[in-house]
Amino acid sequence: MSVPKYLVAICLLVVLLFFSCTTSVPQAENDSLSYLDVSNYPSNVYVGLSGPYSTQEKMVSEAILSAARSIHIKQALALDSRLVTSYRSDKGLQSFAKDEAASFDDTSMAETINQLEILDVYFDRDAGAVVVVENTQEDGKARVYESKYNKEGKPTWLTLYPKVEGYRFGVGSAKRHYFLNNSLEAADFAAAQNLLDLKTEHAYSIENVTTENELMERSLYQAQRGLLKGFTIIARYYEKETDTYWSLAACLE
Repeated sequence: MSVPKYLVAICLLVVLLFFSCTTSVPQAENDSLSYLDVSNYPSNVYVGLSGPYSTQEKMVSEAILSAARSIHIKQALALDSRLVTSYRSDKGLQSFAKDEAASFDDTSMAETINQLEILDVYFDRDAGAVVVVENTQEDGKARVYESKYNKEGKPTWLTLYPKVEGYRFGVGSAKRHYFLNNSLEAADFAAAQNLLDLKTEHAYSIENVTTENELMERSLYQAQRGLLKGFTIIARYYEKETDTYWSLAACLE
């Protein structure tokens, strides 16, 4: 969705204030994902990233908007998914169409940005700007879950969902996109969709099967809708062997 001009102006004001009070900005090293890890911070700390832009000010502005969106998505994230397939016994799958959408309330984005305190800013060739912010209007609590790793150094949540009372978890993956922020957004959305698949509030399905001259045709329409409360990305992982990004998400039961 488009961002109102006044939000961009507010972000730029925050950026200018930050740069006027900072003598140097740390440069990220090779592992961009390490700068997105907020597991050592309380739950009212968020991270945003921009993707590459022509100026540092623009990158920081976009990263602040990204972090603010995470706060609004945490309040409530609405998902809508629709699937249509057509199958014929002599030809297999003939058509496949999928439409997925996510939305959240961004009407108070300006107020959210005003209550953010910038803790760190990093710059990286792939990520653009990575901004770590604290939401000063939210109480900081311990993180819901901290990743555990197997002997190969991979997080255990890749194969086994964590279990924490009051929460449910979803895992999503995406192949590498041209920009890091697009890769992570795709993996995050897949994790949200996984949460919807595991426990949907509304599901509708209709199937039509016909047989003529010993040929079977099957068409299927499915629709899902759900509202995720407390949605947040808990952890990320990059699998070099398959060039795949993974996201672990949690929401309230």
